[in-house]
Amino acid sequence: MPRVMPGALVKNLNCKLFLILSLCFWGAGCVTTTDSPFGAKEDKEKAVISNIQLGLAYIERNNMERARKKLNRALELDPNSAGAHAALGLVYQKEGETAIAERQFVKSLKLDPSFTRGRTYYAAFLYAQGRFQEAFNEFEVASKDTEFPSRSQVFSNMGLCAIKLGEEAVALKAYEKSLLLDAQQPDMLISVVQIHVKQKNFGSAQNYFNQFLRMVGNLPGVTHSPLSLYLGIQIADYYGNLPLKNSYADLLRALYPESSEYQSYKVLKND
Repeated sequence: MPRVMPGALVKNLNCKLFLILSLCFWGAGCVTTTDSPFGAKEDKEKAVISNIQLGLAYIERNNMERARKKLNRALELDPNSAGAHAALGLVYQKEGETAIAERQFVKSLKLDPSFTRGRTYYAAFLYAQGRFQEAFNEFEVASKDTEFPSRSQVFSNMGLCAIKLGEEAVALKAYEKSLLLDAQQPDMLISVVQIHVKQKNFGSAQNYFNQFLRMVGNLPGVTHSPLSLYLGIQIADYYGNLPLKNSYADLLRALYPESSEYQSYKVLKND
């Protein structure tokens, strides 16, 4: 990705968790330069924000050396910048320095416990370390910030943690809350359908699957996956809709013949 867009969602390479990055989360647009006696302070705040923004952009480009330089400059200007410490945590995490990364995340939250985005960084770090209960707890705190612009993804991440903890009911509740906040999440819809199918709640599964179907072909990049087709097969089978079941099966065989879902379908077919 060549540049970081405000509010962009970046998938963690080691898991399905969403790490929420933004160049605007310190209110850069709210800092202005004036001729008042407070102008110098505002200039300093603006410089801190600018360096943090640049640091995040370099993190996104995987240029840790330049990112560290910009973030250290931000800390020279303001040693108590929660944003700079949180972003440095991302740098150290990328470099595999987990102990140092955690210290930076913890320091950021000690400096500003209300810094929700920094809390999501820490929660994502904990998830990557396999500390799923701690990650869930941090995401849960973050979810209470009703003004947080990426709140739907916080609930999505809570659901992923709950799945890792074997708490399907908790995960389903979190996923459905995420969809309530942002209905345009095809992957999340399929996750909800999958849980409902597993629990044999086919009425709810059908409702969410229909929402997904309305997105296929209508939203850019939204297409059937092996999982969505396999879930469609199971729902159609439950309702005795043989033509629809066969249609999904034909697509699964044609598009994803090597998928585990197609292998599962063949087993289902032979039962």
